[in-house]
Amino acid sequence: MTATSPAGRRGRPTEADRARRRDRLLDAAVTCFAETGFEATTLDAVAARAGVTKRTIYVDHGDKAALFAAAVDRLHAGIRGVASAEGSLESAAIELVHVLHSDEAVALHRLVLMEAWRFPALAAAFYETGPRASVAMLAALLPSGDRHLAEPLHALLLGEPHRRRLLRLAPAPDRAEARRHAVSTLRLLALIP
Repeated sequence: MTATSPAGRRGRPTEADRARRRDRLLDAAVTCFAETGFEATTLDAVAARAGVTKRTIYVDHGDKAALFAAAVDRLHAGIRGVASAEGSLESAAIELVHVLHSDEAVALHRLVLMEAWRFPALAAAFYETGPRASVAMLAALLPSGDRHLAEPLHALLLGEPHRRRLLRLAPAPDRAEARRHAVSTLRLLALIP
C-alpha cells in the first residue's frame, strides 16, 4: 500500500466518501428494519452491517427514529431531484411510481404499517417525510387551477399495484411498467393529452 492509495489516505473523508458511507449506512438500516422491525433493530446491528461505528450513526443521524426518517427521505430526495431537474409532472410521476414501488420503499412502508400503533411518532415522521412531501411536490408541478388534484393523483399513482406490492403479491415494476402506470394515471385525470 502506498501513501497515495485511498486505503492509506488520512484525514477527513471527502464529500464523496461521506456520501458513500451515508448510502451504506442507510442501506444497512433499511435491511435491518425490514428483517427485524423497528423496535428490535439495534444501532449496533446497523453499524456492524454498514461497517461504521455506532458513534457515526449518532453523529450523522442522532437516533434510530432519525435514521429511519433519513432512509425515507433518501427515497423521496431522488423523486424530488427528478422533479426539480426536469420540471415535468410526467417525469416526476414516473419516478414516484418507480421509486415508491421499489423493494426498499415497500419494506419501509410495511414497517411503518406494522409499527405505527407502538410508535406513532415514527408513523408521523414517515408521513411528513414521505407521502406529505410527495403530495406537495406534485401540487407544485400541477397548474394552479389543478393543485387540488395532488392528493388523488398521489393515491392513484400508488393505487392497486402498491397494495399488491405491500402484500408481496407482485414484483417491483420496471421503468417501462412504471411509465405506463404513471402516464395512464395522468391521462385519467386529464393532466396530459
